Amino acid sequence: MGILMIFSTILATSIVAYYILKQYNPIFVFLFSGIILLILAFYLIGTPIPSQTQRNVEEITFFTTLLDSFTFITTTFQKQLSGVGLIIMSVAGFAAYMKHINASAKLAFLANRPLSKIQNKYLILSGTFVVGMALKIVISSYAGILLLLLACIYPVLIALGIRPIVALSVLSLITLDYGPKDGNSINMADMIGQKDNVVGLFLHYQLWVVLAYVVIIALLIPFYFAWIDKRDKAKNRLQEHNEIPEIINPQCPTFYILLPWLPIVFLFVAYFLQIKLDVITANFMSIALVFVIEFIRHKNAKKLGEDMVVILKAMSEIFISVVSIIIAAGVFAEGIKALGGIAILGDGIANLGVSAVILTITILSFLVYFFAMIMGSGIAAFNAFGRLAPDIATKLGIAPITLVLPIEIASALGRAASPIAGGILALAGFAKVPPIEIIKRTTPLLLIGMGINILVSWYLTFL
Repeated sequence: MGILMIFSTILATSIVAYYILKQYNPIFVFLFSGIILLILAFYLIGTPIPSQTQRNVEEITFFTTLLDSFTFITTTFQKQLSGVGLIIMSVAGFAAYMKHINASAKLAFLANRPLSKIQNKYLILSGTFVVGMALKIVISSYAGILLLLLACIYPVLIALGIRPIVALSVLSLITLDYGPKDGNSINMADMIGQKDNVVGLFLHYQLWVVLAYVVIIALLIPFYFAWIDKRDKAKNRLQEHNEIPEIINPQCPTFYILLPWLPIVFLFVAYFLQIKLDVITANFMSIALVFVIEFIRHKNAKKLGEDMVVILKAMSEIFISVVSIIIAAGVFAEGIKALGGIAILGDGIANLGVSAVILTITILSFLVYFFAMIMGSGIAAFNAFGRLAPDIATKLGIAPITLVLPIEIASALGRAASPIAGGILALAGFAKVPPIEIIKRTTPLLLIGMGINILVSWYLTFL
């Protein structure tokens, strides 16, 4: 029976990967496969379908089993929409408002000023990477921050004599999802049962992996891309244009660069003052404050109503692109868990002792890296497998965060290695180069990032 459970788990995962590679909609694939797996697990090994309906044995039929599986989907939607889903939607609404009033663009525009003081162009690339990663805490969308940097910093890099493909490659490395406002960070906190402790998890765990990644990659960038330039020129690769895009200064007051930081400030102040404040409230407080500032600036109450439509539209769009994937991936994860293969493998790994921790972190991290790469979505891969991690961590006798964290980081690194990820396509389209040319140059650094992620996460298990 154990072999059947492991085989069915591997088979199910492989089939899902196949259809995602075939460009089937991941939401449909996850939901449909999740339902099938829940039903198969019930009939193959007797795993009860997680449903609020309590039935006697004589009442159970195929129809009631099917009904219970759909009831589980309903409860999953209800739970996520009232919890993590609403948090992510509020973050997206605030981010869209900052873009609408040019506050986030102004922040990115002014961030490039220190870069112009650096003489060595390869050190400028390192500076660009560090600045971009710092901005990522307030501009949490991968595609969003890349589009801003393309408008504000990319032209500066080209004007300083940096080749477009090299500039694009460095920008693509600004990939880690982190901080109290980030959707994957919020999801990570929810997975380990600490939804209200996003700030604490960031300060005590996530921050250290991010810092290690930023420091090491920033040190490697000058040497690595100097070598890339020599190699490409020796092989006469890519006939690149030298047209310098126009640098646009967004039209809004300079102090608007402070506005995107408002939710972060509210959350950190509340955390250190031991005041209970959730991410949703912090975002809506920030929106209300910006409304007041915008009214004082424009003296137009009608404009605020139009701004609210921008916020609500962004919330609906993030439901389609992110929240629905979280829900569907959660159903799939429950189906995989019901097959029992993960539990058996977890028990087997747990018996290996200390080496079990780093082995498990490595296997799960690269599994998520691979899935993010073929899906083009970090959040989809993370939710499909991240929800399995807490149970495995319990079997290993470690805190769930030390296993969920490296999976979360791996999902972001895998997305940066995907030629179909929205951010990579935006970069490639902007400079008219094939996405794979970016991926070929960044993969070695992304794999180094994976090594940093695994080692630091493993070290955190002993703290």
